[in-house]
Amino acid sequence: MGIHTKTSDVDKLVGLQRVKHVVINNGVLIGFIVLVVGLSLTTPYFLTTANLFSILVQSAPYVLLAIGELVVVLVAGIDLSVGAMAGLSGAVAATLMARLGLPWPLALLGALIATSGVGALQGAVVNYLRVTDFIATLAGLSIFSSLTLIITQGNPISINADGFNALGQARLLGVPAQVWIAVCVIVGAWFWLAKTASGQHIYAVGGNRIAAYRSGIAVRQLRTAAYAFSGLCSGIAGIVFAAQLGSADPNAGRGDELTAIAAVVIGGVSLFGGRGTVWGAVMGALLIATILDALVLLNVPPYYTQLVQGFVILLAVMLDYLKRRDHAV
Repeated sequence: MGIHTKTSDVDKLVGLQRVKHVVINNGVLIGFIVLVVGLSLTTPYFLTTANLFSILVQSAPYVLLAIGELVVVLVAGIDLSVGAMAGLSGAVAATLMARLGLPWPLALLGALIATSGVGALQGAVVNYLRVTDFIATLAGLSIFSSLTLIITQGNPISINADGFNALGQARLLGVPAQVWIAVCVIVGAWFWLAKTASGQHIYAVGGNRIAAYRSGIAVRQLRTAAYAFSGLCSGIAGIVFAAQLGSADPNAGRGDELTAIAAVVIGGVSLFGGRGTVWGAVMGALLIATILDALVLLNVPPYYTQLVQGFVILLAVMLDYLKRRDHAV
């Protein structure tokens, strides 16, 4: 009798450990499913085609910012300037079209070169001048926000190029163009990180920088490239923002760096580097977009938005801590 009781207790403990392991390692997915089911039961407007497309459209720029942030975080860095670079991208593109008369493809290319360049510059400051990434990108946030205000003179710049605006307003096979753009970047980033040697080196640098250097990996160059990639993704997000509005808003992207960081943390990307996936960052961005949509559907005043985001980030960091502790056992 005693032996049977002990065996039963051991089985219960093993079962609880398995449930705990599943919850900790799939917390984002479980949270997303619970949120979707809860909203479906709470409001009849959630599971409509129009609302689901609205979530996808809303999440597309966040996905782009999150993927750029993901690569920087994977090399054990952080980029606080992604939102400011997105705003700068739209301002540069609109200025090149409206004031210099360039065709929209050249203006788009110029904006992406500009944001990739400033991203690379930030990476060089971090990796060659040894300025901490937090300080360097915080300075970048301030500089790029100010440059956007200077370029736009604090007023929106209208964009009358139909081809450019189609990037944020047209549909292909019934799906909004910005969703297709996000999908292309997702697939490209996944292929780079999962299927190429330089992608694997990104994980190696984030996992152990000294070991990566001793194995022959060009650590500084690779970390600088990560910041340049973040600038490129921010630039694409800024183009999508501007195309959606048909104008360059001087306040576009402001505060979105928190959303991007929240998305990667929620998506299970380790802030210590070396661990995380593109799909995790995408899931994190989708979860945030769904939460923001839920706040609107439930008529929650907009000034609660950052409060909710803060709690979600805190919950994600706690989940990440539990996951690392669970793997260490």
